[in-house]
Amino acid sequence: MDYSFETLLYGTQFRKLLEKLLEPVEKEYQLNKVDLQILFFLNSAGMCNTSKDIMELKMFTRGHISQALGHLQKNGYILIKQDREDRRCMHNCLTEKADAIVQKLQVLFQQAEDIIFQGVTPEERAVLKSSVQKINRNINEVLSS
Repeated sequence: MDYSFETLLYGTQFRKLLEKLLEPVEKEYQLNKVDLQILFFLNSAGMCNTSKDIMELKMFTRGHISQALGHLQKNGYILIKQDREDRRCMHNCLTEKADAIVQKLQVLFQQAEDIIFQGVTPEERAVLKSSVQKINRNINEVLSS
């Protein structure tokens, strides 16, 4: 397998870029990468904001998610609310205290996207998106069987 293709599939380079960009926010708010990514996810999650929804990203273990949600709740960045219809289901909602962090994350993730797609045409992006969707579908079929 081509090395550049392999690093893209494993996300190594992208992960390193994000770590570099997120480091100042981690230090400023004394949060870790998992905390920040969960805040960023919850910002656009709508009602898909349960621990299970976060787990479906397949980026973190159940333990990491549970620990991060506890840490975020303790620091006042999220509220955990029980679902009105299904009392077993708990929703994770951002608080106003998280707004400043989320705004910084939006800028940093946009910066990361601008960096990685610099010089990539819209047509090339469309092909990449289609290919990645097929690759993810192939992987998910194997993992779910």
